[in-house]
Amino acid sequence: MELFELIKIMFEDPEAYSKVTPGEKKKHFFMINRRMSIKFPAQAQVLQHIRIDEVSVVDSWQQFLRKQYNKTPYWMFTKGVKKTQEKKEQKIDVKESTIKLFASKHDMDLKSVREAIEVFSDEMKKELKTFEKFIS
Repeated sequence: MELFELIKIMFEDPEAYSKVTPGEKKKHFFMINRRMSIKFPAQAQVLQHIRIDEVSVVDSWQQFLRKQYNKTPYWMFTKGVKKTQEKKEQKIDVKESTIKLFASKHDMDLKSVREAIEVFSDEMKKELKTFEKFIS
């Protein structure tokens, strides 16, 4: 069973959760506790001792949160830095390495180049595409 399958079962299907093996709960304990720390940092901190029973912790999270949520809450799914960066690269169709090289060749800091891309997106796209062809 994958992590997000277990999380979905925790919130949405108590009958299926009762059939989840202790091994699965123990396997995903760390990531479940980490996800719960997004919304409940103090409780997650208390539940991360070395000698704590991981299965009981996962069960307590399920019992505690099942009372509050009928479906998996939105805060469980956070975007990673890598996915966010990939979306930005797809939006402008220019690689990050090209942007860094452009900034260094024009004696600009990276923040200024990124701001220029946001403000003057069409012009900067054209200029970066031209620069990319030039260095190729």
